[in-house]
Amino acid sequence: MLATRPEDVTALAASHPIPDPTPLENYYAADSHLQSALRRYYRDDPTGWQEAETLLTQWGATCAKKIAPLYEVVERHGPTLYQYNRRGERVDELEFHPGYHEIGKMVYGLGMAEMCNRPDPASQLLKFAAMYLYGQAEGSISCPVSMTDILARVLNKYGSPELRASYIPRLTSRDYDQLYTGAMFMTEKTGGSDVGATTTIARQTSEGWELSGDKWFCSNVGADLILTLARPEGAPGGTRGLGLFLVPRLLPDGRRNSYVINRLKDKLGTRGMASGEVTLQGATAYLIEPLERGFVMMMEMVNGTRLYSGVGGASSLRRGLVEAIRHTRARVAFGKPLAEQPLIAEKLADMVADNRATTSLALATAHRLDLADRRESQNAPVLSRLLISLLKRYATDHGVQGAQAALELRGGNGYIEDWPNARLLRDAYVNIIWEGGINMVAFDVLRTLEREAAWPVFVEVVQEELSAVTNSAVIELRDTIQDDLSLLEKQVERIMGQTRAGQEIAAPLLSETMAALYAVALLTAEADFGLQTQPADLRPLQVARRYQTRFLRPMLAKLAILDGPSPEAADLIGIVD
Repeated sequence: MLATRPEDVTALAASHPIPDPTPLENYYAADSHLQSALRRYYRDDPTGWQEAETLLTQWGATCAKKIAPLYEVVERHGPTLYQYNRRGERVDELEFHPGYHEIGKMVYGLGMAEMCNRPDPASQLLKFAAMYLYGQAEGSISCPVSMTDILARVLNKYGSPELRASYIPRLTSRDYDQLYTGAMFMTEKTGGSDVGATTTIARQTSEGWELSGDKWFCSNVGADLILTLARPEGAPGGTRGLGLFLVPRLLPDGRRNSYVINRLKDKLGTRGMASGEVTLQGATAYLIEPLERGFVMMMEMVNGTRLYSGVGGASSLRRGLVEAIRHTRARVAFGKPLAEQPLIAEKLADMVADNRATTSLALATAHRLDLADRRESQNAPVLSRLLISLLKRYATDHGVQGAQAALELRGGNGYIEDWPNARLLRDAYVNIIWEGGINMVAFDVLRTLEREAAWPVFVEVVQEELSAVTNSAVIELRDTIQDDLSLLEKQVERIMGQTRAGQEIAAPLLSETMAALYAVALLTAEADFGLQTQPADLRPLQVARRYQTRFLRPMLAKLAILDGPSPEAADLIGIVD
């Protein structure tokens, strides 16, 4: 048989009925919305914008051409736990595919854990824009990256001078061989979201603190430094009795600390990263003082990693959209590309609107964290906490929806591991669960509205975006969003006047609707900004209108009919034996 000529292979591939679209060369260069949305934040800082564009352009190419294909290999060769060495000694060592470390060198080398923790910090906005690009390449190693960054943030804010001097340089190193990675071990068998049920005990000895207990779900289980909660002997129950402790993997003399990794989790997704179960056996720990503020300080860690999860959700939605668009443009059925079929065109247009809304929400939340860090206003910290919860609730859920829609649009091939869709969907799901499920995050929104009077703060930030609109083509949309805000305010007043049960039932949809309303305000302001430089391009305005019609308005209508617990709920549950 004659060998097939290269030109014949090329021609066959071009005419093959199953298209294999060429992967993007640069995630940043291909994302005009990300570029325009970011530029609005840098409108008064041309030098900063030029530096950001240079970094993100280079990083977008790295993520697309190097990290994404490398992670496909890493994900198929997950970590291995070796509990004992050849002499029978307990070692609990993890072995990763070499590609895992190659990715680590790139992402930590960029400074993802360093740039916002140095004396002259970069903006959270720039860091999370880079993370948004990275999340399109992989959704697994991003977990250790996020915890390393935020653990350094917590230590910088609350740690003693001795702890900061010992560990901050290693947590923020761009040299992968010198780097310490971080983790947060919170979940126990007694309670996931119910952190107050923590049973790990802290005992104070003449030499310091020792922790004993089990941690049930420990992501980045091989981390060098761990933040965890434990209850000192004699402390009260609930979250008020918990202290915050830093647990090193290795003690100053090089010995392993006194805890064991019982096993690695066999997970649905994020298979390239090691999650496990840990038993603390009198492990040496350093108290982060004050003792009685342990849970409050840990929430600083949780909020930071929640923002990472929200950005991860936005990344999942963006990557799903890219896969869907490129496939449906190339796949021909019934005589024309799928993207030109009416029903699919409508689905894709909705995905475009949702992608842009979610991305804008993620960028705005990162920007508001910058303002909170700089204490730009008295309300900035409250707004930052609220927006992080709204983003986590919205973006992680819609990230799964986007990944699922992309899989469906690719059809049977989307269900096969040869294609990226199955992994994208598996990895997207974890963002919903990490750092508190979306229902628990919705309850945090309730608490922020109740205890911190966050509604007027939310209204103010929405009005701030809408007040920037001056273009006559956008003013009509702006005014209808004002009407939507008034409708939502009435629903907030009604819901906050209900029983606690009624509030909890409404909380998830209320949180999603608040996120959607802020998102459409952002899209409207972006459309107005874009018309200043491209007056003929009305597509951003079309996106904002579509998002209001297809997403926000149905949420408002559904929210209006929620009216407390349904009397038949218990009866229906009882149907199942």
